[in-house]
Amino acid sequence: MKRIFTAIDISVEAKRKVSSYIETLRREFPKLRVGWAKTEKLHLTLKFLGDTEESKTAELSQAIEKIARENPSFKLRILETGIFPSMSKPRILWLALKDERGSLAKINEQLESACEKLGFAPEKRNFKPHLTIARLREPNKSKDLVEKHLNNMFETIEFEASEIIIYESKLQSSGSIYSVVSKHKFNNRTFSKVENSVAKL
Repeated sequence: MKRIFTAIDISVEAKRKVSSYIETLRREFPKLRVGWAKTEKLHLTLKFLGDTEESKTAELSQAIEKIARENPSFKLRILETGIFPSMSKPRILWLALKDERGSLAKINEQLESACEKLGFAPEKRNFKPHLTIARLREPNKSKDLVEKHLNNMFETIEFEASEIIIYESKLQSSGSIYSVVSKHKFNNRTFSKVENSVAKL
């Protein structure tokens, strides 16, 4: 049984710029209790699937490989700031991701359909592609940070989305650890299974 989710990684340059932005906020609000995102763990989550049997994970990999083969790589842009769930109860700081051609929305629909056929629960919330950059531990004390984040004119960053990745997430006392289960390149028939590729929070 593995606790898994599907995601798209962002480019090295995009990670560098987002991490620089995170560090700017961290330095300005050093006393707040905030779970800042680590550079190596920045990603766009497509769907969280939770605890999944090995056989079901293998079926999911095959389904995603088919989706990846049917779709070309595409450009994504990181271009604005936001929070979840609301100004009155801020919990998460995020950066929005958009693509001009609607490729991401199409792929997300295909993924949702494939997951439903495999018996996974359908997603109840609307798909809002984003990068989580911080989790607020003290929402009531974070008003200034939230306002600073929302008022920032974030520099637009563009990168190419080249593959879908299935990650396993292991929860430990020191934080979560992500391991790559499989990678599926867009318009690439080669299936890549990766062992021991780990990112630690």
